[in-house]
Amino acid sequence: MNKIKKIGRVSIIGEEKVRKKDKDNLKIYEYLESRDFHNYLNPTTRTEDESIYPYIKDVSIDKYQKGEDLIKTVALLHNKTSYNREINSNKYKEIHDNIISHVNYLDKYYYDMLDKIELIEFPSPSDTIFLRNYSKLLSLFDFLKQETNSWYDSVKSKNKQRVALNHGNLSLDHLLKNERDYLISWDNATFDSPILDITNLYHSEWENLDFESILKNYLDRCSLNDDEKKLLFINLAIPKAVRKSNDEMINVNIMRSLFDYIYKTEALIRPYYSEK
Repeated sequence: MNKIKKIGRVSIIGEEKVRKKDKDNLKIYEYLESRDFHNYLNPTTRTEDESIYPYIKDVSIDKYQKGEDLIKTVALLHNKTSYNREINSNKYKEIHDNIISHVNYLDKYYYDMLDKIELIEFPSPSDTIFLRNYSKLLSLFDFLKQETNSWYDSVKSKNKQRVALNHGNLSLDHLLKNERDYLISWDNATFDSPILDITNLYHSEWENLDFESILKNYLDRCSLNDDEKKLLFINLAIPKAVRKSNDEMINVNIMRSLFDYIYKTEALIRPYYSEK
């Protein structure tokens, strides 16, 4: 009898991998095949409750190299599946309004945080980090509002948008390396602007990978027009609304991470503005 190994919702049985089916991805696989994209695993057997995939041993490599291989595969996916889709004129306005609304929320959120901290006679180390860097948040919010308005002015009269099949759940864990590179876990795949995958990957892996190299690698293989790049950089630059805990050591790390993200993202996108 084959030994069964459980990893989350996946059961590995002998030479086959069995995964509980959350979503029927057969149409996605058929579409990928029709677009001559073969970097995915097709199930060998499907039942009503589960899909059985061939077992592929993941070759262990350096995480930075795996990040480069991942983005090459994503660029290939976007190139193979992109097309121009007609959209309602309100689509771009909706994107603009959502971004502006979220930035305004962050602006007020961090202003309220500042207001509370300034009432403290002896600020904690995490509060001190925030106070020293608060002006950076203000300049960032101004930048985001200006860039979002500029982006909208450029696209508001257009009635088409380039879309591609986005994997929707990119991470280093979702690339298997063997004789071929395979993207796995397609349950969140969707047609949208190709910047969606890049944004999500950056949000999940910004601390772990060299995104200067990854972004250049992607753009060398899958070019974005000026409007797409501007919207990408806006989305990358938007920070999280961090929430403090009752543990000061954790709070210090939270504040450091917030401003590390802001400064690192600024350094990432600045060269693309200096090119203009």
